[in-house]
Amino acid sequence: MTKPSLVQITNLSVSLPKGGDRPFAIENVSMAVGHGEIVCVVGESGSGKSVAASTLMGLLPRGLAIAAGQAIVNGEDVAHMTPERLRALRGREVAMIFQEPLSALNPLMKIGAQMTELFEAHKAYPGRAGRERILELFDYVGLPDPARLIESYPYQLSGGQRQRVVIAMALALHPKLILADEPTTALDVTTQAQVLELLRKIRREHGTSILFVTHDFGVVADIADRVIVMEKGRLIEEGPVDQVLRAPREPYTQKLVAAVPSLRPAFLPPPEDEIVLSVAHVNKTYGRSGGWFSRGHAVKAVDDVNFTVRRGETVGIIGESGSGKSTTGRLIVRLVDPDSGEIALHGKDIAHLPREIFRKKRKVLQMIFQDPLSSLNPRKRIRTILTDGPVAHGINRAEAEKRAKALLEYVGFSEAALDRFPHEFSGGQRQRIGIARALMLDPEVIIADEPVSALDVSVQAQVLELINNLQREMKLALVFITHDLRVAAQLCHRIAVMHRGKIVEYGETAKIFADPQHAYTRQLLAAIPGRHIEEQRH
Repeated sequence: MTKPSLVQITNLSVSLPKGGDRPFAIENVSMAVGHGEIVCVVGESGSGKSVAASTLMGLLPRGLAIAAGQAIVNGEDVAHMTPERLRALRGREVAMIFQEPLSALNPLMKIGAQMTELFEAHKAYPGRAGRERILELFDYVGLPDPARLIESYPYQLSGGQRQRVVIAMALALHPKLILADEPTTALDVTTQAQVLELLRKIRREHGTSILFVTHDFGVVADIADRVIVMEKGRLIEEGPVDQVLRAPREPYTQKLVAAVPSLRPAFLPPPEDEIVLSVAHVNKTYGRSGGWFSRGHAVKAVDDVNFTVRRGETVGIIGESGSGKSTTGRLIVRLVDPDSGEIALHGKDIAHLPREIFRKKRKVLQMIFQDPLSSLNPRKRIRTILTDGPVAHGINRAEAEKRAKALLEYVGFSEAALDRFPHEFSGGQRQRIGIARALMLDPEVIIADEPVSALDVSVQAQVLELINNLQREMKLALVFITHDLRVAAQLCHRIAVMHRGKIVEYGETAKIFADPQHAYTRQLLAAIPGRHIEEQRH
């Protein structure tokens, strides 16, 4: 007899509150996870993939409820567990790794205290045994200096370190099943590769089953045994990872796979010769003054950075978190002032202009931010968000509204969108509005800071196509900041690779991808998830 699956979801439906766009978050879904198996659930936002995972821990959001079916973990139906039984299940038998560890960890408690709280809740590892277990776990997940980290707060750790802490907490009580909800989405490519290898190690050494929720097919290619594809609450395709990625049956799966940006650099129209933006020997150091008993600490965020951008050219700045790429973008638009160096627009330095004079130049330098929800005022309608800038620069409101309508239509909206609020749009739609806002003043230079990193793969493809079209039609000088080398390959004429504040490699995208000269660039390229699948296709 074959051993029964650790997880067996059968004909499961979870209802949504009345008034939603559909009656069920997930409808009539059946899936299984075997002992020691890694199953990836993929789909766009709203597909129900995270709801399916949350059901297995009894962690459905308020307003959602199991309407039909079973969610069985190790022989027990979660739907019929008492609150006491659910509390015992969570952490000890089923653990969860959340997408954003900074919000999953208590910012007011030291890391060690949070781990101890977990042990106390389950009456495990009392006293000194708890500290020894924490040190053992931190060492296992590859955290440096575990004794120091026990006394640290979450904000004192990097994103990758926080994610390792959350993984350590998930492993603390030897669970049979780990639910990983987009645990690598916000991570740099090298950190992502390390976390994926850690999860493979956990499965290999402990036989732990993993249900991995993601929209990233590169991650799927690297970690999954089987793949389940969901669309609008329904399971539409499943099978072994190679079969689903190489020969998807369903049109929706085919669309998702096709939307993954290729690693082969795209052929782009050549830019014009005119240099619009020049960055020369720019430096920025962030300092922290010392107290009576501590020394000050200085971080050189941008160290002697040099590059140019021509009309109609996209220059990509790539690198990991902390490399200085976002600070470089903010220096160009003077959200931060450089310590030294020159930032020239058409050959004239703007880096050291007085603020009141620079404000007049700001309309030709615009920025598209990573998170449009936080960069769009939630209390203002789109009409006001788009027209406030032009009106502040002396354009009458009627003319500004006329341009707003035209740009909204260009990015795919009707005039009715003007009277809606940002929260009434999806993430991809908000990013399109952010792009329209950046274009309202007819800029010559746009700084795009990770504008697609938080988007589903198909929405990402739409936004990238929009940016490409803008570049061709408006001949912008575009600085595109990203840690996603697939995106850089499709969008950038040249790329600047940043590491610890310095540009370590700079040149044509195709040449750098074909023959990277710096060890750090080679490391970034080698860490791209799913690279082997694409190489085998070609």
